[in-house]
Amino acid sequence: MSDYGETVVDYGRAVVRDHGIWLTALLSVVVFLGLAAYANVGDVTSALATLNWGTFAAVIGLTTVGYGFRFAKWHYYLRRLEVEIPLEASAVTFFSGLMMVVTPGKAGEVWKAWFLREERGVPVSKTTSVVGAERVTDLIALSAMAALGLLVYSRSSLPVVIVLGAIAAGIGLLQWRRASLTILGRLESVPVVGDYATELERFYESAYQLFQFRPLVVSTLCSLAAWGLEGVALWLVLEGFGLETSVVIGLFVFGLGSVVGAVSMLPGGLAAAEASMVGVLLTFGYPEAVAAAATIVIRVGTLWYAAALGTAVFLTYKATR
Repeated sequence: MSDYGETVVDYGRAVVRDHGIWLTALLSVVVFLGLAAYANVGDVTSALATLNWGTFAAVIGLTTVGYGFRFAKWHYYLRRLEVEIPLEASAVTFFSGLMMVVTPGKAGEVWKAWFLREERGVPVSKTTSVVGAERVTDLIALSAMAALGLLVYSRSSLPVVIVLGAIAAGIGLLQWRRASLTILGRLESVPVVGDYATELERFYESAYQLFQFRPLVVSTLCSLAAWGLEGVALWLVLEGFGLETSVVIGLFVFGLGSVVGAVSMLPGGLAAAEASMVGVLLTFGYPEAVAAAATIVIRVGTLWYAAALGTAVFLTYKATR
């Protein structure tokens, strides 16, 4: 990578580290206050006061187990690409990367590739495909959860159909090796882009391996387990408010909200995910205060817990090096 490229990367990391997360945290507070105001601040506060702390602890527990499945997927991908690093180093890389979940589309998690390059000398062009494969299989799993609404409750899932269609087309093109290599070959003559032809080819070869049938199935199952646990966590939150609900509703609402948040490309899916979750819960007949309170609880116990955990792991790693 050129000196200019290094400068851009370093500047990008500084912006995310010093401003991005805090700005998203501030926006998140604004969104939560907006939800409370929409549903009446007093009613939302009263609803939150009735929630047992044991329920929130269960949310954290389920989310943590889910991160175990996601780490297993991450390490499986590294082994698939023959990136041989100690399990501890792999875990530090993965869990510290969670602090980037509040970046647009979680794109900041590409930081894990930079981290491995600086700490272990692994080429970024090789491991960036792992981050991309993580996001794609996560979207497949979340879309499958959201599709439950279409199958069980006859709710509209147009965003889900669009996302799955785009993913299928992308994977199909990626596995069409002849066409992909032809495109890469033509990019070599494109100014600026051609300078990175070797890196692009390495990226493609890695992505091609990760999206073959077996790793695609294994990683998607890991994603289903991880995100499914967070859907179960939402069900427990709704149960905690003393209302009749079902696991399917938790999976559907969490899945659809997460898909909409991801597609919006807003930092952490902010506002888009919350609005979707509240909107769907209202269509099921839940009171506005409960819908807003449940959404706030599940977002704190998943999105912001991930950011806090990732930051803690990274700071601990820096302090103990």
